[in-house]
Amino acid sequence: MNFAYTNEQIEEIVNWTLSGLTMYYRDSELPADVIAKYQVGHIFRSQTFVDVSGFAGQLTKNCRFIFASSKAAPLYKVNPEIEKWQQHTINADSYFKVLDIYQKEGKTQLFLLHIPATAIDFFKNTVLRLGDDNLEEQFIGKARASLDQKMQMPPAPALEEAEWVHRTEFPIGLDVKNEFFPIQPTTPLLPQAAPLANAIRKMTNDTALNKAAIVEPPAAKDTGRFWKKMF
Repeated sequence: MNFAYTNEQIEEIVNWTLSGLTMYYRDSELPADVIAKYQVGHIFRSQTFVDVSGFAGQLTKNCRFIFASSKAAPLYKVNPEIEKWQQHTINADSYFKVLDIYQKEGKTQLFLLHIPATAIDFFKNTVLRLGDDNLEEQFIGKARASLDQKMQMPPAPALEEAEWVHRTEFPIGLDVKNEFFPIQPTTPLLPQAAPLANAIRKMTNDTALNKAAIVEPPAAKDTGRFWKKMF
């Protein structure tokens, strides 16, 4: 879809994105060609839930995803077993805009802004501003300063545990072939995923602004029907 946003819609989008905006972290060891798929300005959808931490230390993997999100659910508050990771989870079918790619000491930090599903066109064509201030540039500066600071810290022991590493080892928004998922979901969430998705929406006070429309893929052409009729 491509339409002009009203002032009321823009205000709703900005409030959804900025209200309670917080930085979260997720480190992964990824091939260089996978990291290279992320480009500044690209908007993509994560079909899967995204586990992130509310803290980080020195980057020991080769890639850090740093998220600016207002809708990461603090699941650790209801599950003491994951409190050591300060685990938050971003819902399945969430959308992200790549704001920045920062390389330092052989490491890459990918900075992702969590945006509502119905505002893809808005974020494709504009940046967040407050008066004359470019908020996205300010966020980028803070994200880069975060990596600079944390590279001087020791690693966070809890985030080096095998279970957390396993939870966070895959790239965001890519399928098993390391291709980006379609920008619109083509199937509803699996029934077993619905309870968690609903809980995250409730915990984060999510709204209809973040409901992605399901688009069925085009039917495959039956190129063999003619020959079937002949024989």
